[in-house]
Amino acid sequence: MRQIALPAIAIGFVALAAAVAWPLRHDPAPPFVPVETVSVASGTIDYRPFGNFELAGKASTPRTVSLRVGGFAIMKYQVSQSQYAACVAAGDCDPAPGSGVDLPQTQVNWEDATAFAAWYSDVTGETWRLPTDLEWQLAAAERYGDAVADPGDLDPGQRMLARYKAGVLLRGTSSPALRPAGGFGINSNGLADLSGNVWEWTNGCMMNGTLAPDGTVASSEAYCWVRIAGGLHRAAIVDFIRDARAGGCAVGLPPDHLGFRLVRDL
Repeated sequence: MRQIALPAIAIGFVALAAAVAWPLRHDPAPPFVPVETVSVASGTIDYRPFGNFELAGKASTPRTVSLRVGGFAIMKYQVSQSQYAACVAAGDCDPAPGSGVDLPQTQVNWEDATAFAAWYSDVTGETWRLPTDLEWQLAAAERYGDAVADPGDLDPGQRMLARYKAGVLLRGTSSPALRPAGGFGINSNGLADLSGNVWEWTNGCMMNGTLAPDGTVASSEAYCWVRIAGGLHRAAIVDFIRDARAGGCAVGLPPDHLGFRLVRDL
């Protein structure tokens, strides 16, 4: 019996060592309370391509086109400073200024937001990403603003001034002071703080192109080093900029703050 038991004990030790060396893999839990999301049903939007376009050699504004956008889930609130800090602590995000756990994370660029999306996808086992600018418009609903020049025969200087005035009108007397989550209210889709004073990065790219006589886009090229940020009005921001007030806003008024929220496909 002794000769039989010893090999059995040895086998047991080998099995135990293997279990220690190759533990069972479990999906990691997010390091904070899972985010609250809102499901946005598919719908149709009147979308105006964003960028610089010409018609017969002159600067011109594209007309809106009706586009169908698929449904998705989106974070109810913007990513907070405490949530972003968890990504920084994990070594997957670059540090960003922060002073309050309940305030939105700002002074982040498109690359920072994309890094957070990759990290959060990893820790949750789900696929998260920035919204497209079409998805952002659908989610914003009545809070979407379109600060473009009125159609007409405007020279480039007049067109720039018209966009600037439209942006000022949309922004009104908004304060640049950050507010806690929900401080700018809830829209008809149940999303908080859309079109407050934090513009949100999207995966949309600035476009350069030409227009057909009816105002639709005849040809275009995406310039994805400039990304579209959604807010009181759309803004085109160079992707590495963290504070557009200091420069890097390619079109129109610079945003007060740059932050983000993520979407997940349904």
